Amino acid sequence: MKSLSAVVSAVLIALAGAGCTGSRNTNLTPRDLPAAPDSSYLFETTFDSSRRGVDPASVKAWVMIDLTLYPMQRVPNTENRFEALVPLPPGRNNIPYRYKFEFAFPGTPGRAVNSTWSQEYRLVLGGRQ
Repeated sequence: MKSLSAVVSAVLIALAGAGCTGSRNTNLTPRDLPAAPDSSYLFETTFDSSRRGVDPASVKAWVMIDLTLYPMQRVPNTENRFEALVPLPPGRNNIPYRYKFEFAFPGTPGRAVNSTWSQEYRLVLGGRQ
């Protein structure tokens, strides 16, 4: 008979693994940027999925700021890299944001679409009041 702690450990490991999607992103946007005269800032990220069958060409990305999703474009001549030039509201110097990714993979039947979110990041803008 297994000990109670071994059973609890096995259940916790199984639950931790159940939430994993096999996808990750790398935030390439600097944490701090000087104030831009036009209040537009470049957000950059990468997205990789180890989930079997994900079609890299199907990946779409957005950056979310204040509940608004801004579509990101693929960076030419790179793999799995996205960018968006986003106008930010004036008068703020600490901007929280997240990335959303949508991708297709073989499902039953046909192809299924899944999405995932990044963790929350913060952009600090220097010189903004």
